[in-house]
Order: sequence, then C-alpha cells, then structure tokens
Amino acid sequence: MTQESLTLGFFDIPVHEAAAAAVLRVLEAHGVADIELITGETVALFQEVRNGEIDIFATLWTPDVHCDLLNSAFSMQAIGNLYQPFLFLALPSKFKAEITSIDQLLQSTDIDREVIVSEIIYDRVLSAFQTYGLIDVGYILKSATDEEVISRYRDAMTSQEAKIMVLYSPSFLEDSEMIYQLKDSKNLFAQEQKAIILIKKQLIDSLGADLIDELEEMTLGNQVMKLMEQAMRVDGMDAHEAAEAWQRGKLVVRT
Repeated sequence: MTQESLTLGFFDIPVHEAAAAAVLRVLEAHGVADIELITGETVALFQEVRNGEIDIFATLWTPDVHCDLLNSAFSMQAIGNLYQPFLFLALPSKFKAEITSIDQLLQSTDIDREVIVSEIIYDRVLSAFQTYGLIDVGYILKSATDEEVISRYRDAMTSQEAKIMVLYSPSFLEDSEMIYQLKDSKNLFAQEQKAIILIKKQLIDSLGADLIDELEEMTLGNQVMKLMEQAMRVDGMDAHEAAEAWQRGKLVVRT
C-alpha cells in the first residue's frame, strides 16, 4: 500500500457517517494515516463525487436509490456491500386498522397530502410516488435535510398526526410501535439495495490488493448499522465512538 493520504466522503446523515467511520478504521489499519473527511450539503457532495474530487465515498445505495450519481461518477469504481438498505412508507399506528397499503392512500381523505422526504432519497421516492399515481391525486413531496425530516417524523409519531413517513432501513425508528409499515404492492420502496463504497479508479493500484479485498468483503449488516445509528441519535455518541463500540462488541439492543 503506497497511498499515504486521501479524502473520504459521506452524506451528513448518521447511518452514512457511521459506515464511513467503519471504513475509516479499515483504512487506518492499512497504514493510511492522513485522511480528510468530507461531508456537507448533498448537492455539493454529488458534484464533488461526479468531478472526481473525493477519493473514497461511503456509502451509496444501489441499484435504485442513488443510481443517477453512480452512473455519472465516471472516475469511480463501486465495490463492496456493507449492508442492505431499503425504503418503506409508514403511518402512525393510530391508522393501522384503516390503511394497510400504499394503494389505499389513493382514495384516503384522512391523510395529509404533503410529505416531507430526506433529500438523499428524494429522487427515488418521487419516482415511486409517480408510479403509484400518488402525485396525480394531489400528494406533494418536499425535500428537507435528514435532521429536519427525523424531527418532523418524531413529532408525528408522538402526536399520531395523519402524516406519511418515508423511512429507510436500517433505522432506529423502524421498530417503533408508534408506526407501522404500509404494504408495497409494486415493490418500489421495499426493493433491497446494496450499500456500496466508491473508490477513485486511479487509486485502486496504489491502495493495494489487500486493502481493496478487505473493503470488498467488509460486512456490517443492517442490525449493526441500526445499533450504530441508535448510538449516535439516541445515546449521543459521535460516529467514531459508535464505530469503536461496534469493534469492541459494546453495541446493545434497546428494549
């Protein structure tokens, strides 16, 4: 391994930041001592990846959620499968007896038609809403930062307001008894994704076969990612503390 410094990018969202922190530990173990972490506004990050300004990016969700970025990042090579995310629509548990599927949202008059969505999954969600015909019957999607979205969703969970929540798994919210998942007859949200790492093609040789092989075979899994996100959002850890807790086997399931 001849590469001594590089940039590591990630979306400014706990689940992605936690994955990047785990990748960081692997890089450091292989002797990459000077690593600059890059995150920030989503649109700017997309452009930096497309321009080849980031050496390694962790993670993108493929083949569907981040397909546009993957297909336009010509200088990058996709490797690995750190965990297997998917999207789903949820409602507060108050509505469980009335609405069980996404299709039923087309006729419902009780559900708020304005849906706030995390900006990093917005394009995929918009496509799915259009395919289901939800946009045609008046549903409106509004993009926001992940932090704002989670805050709004937690408020809706507490108040049991008639709000649609577009969530992803792994997530610390997905097992809450305050919400339930809607059936996805078209399998547009629930399609399992691969959480991949992007590496600049010109760096593959300098990073060395051992490091590339370890990143290619690296597995975190959804349960570990859920626990790391929980450690960050609920327990107040930063991503590096969560990654260390994972390595030391100290992450625990909340009951």
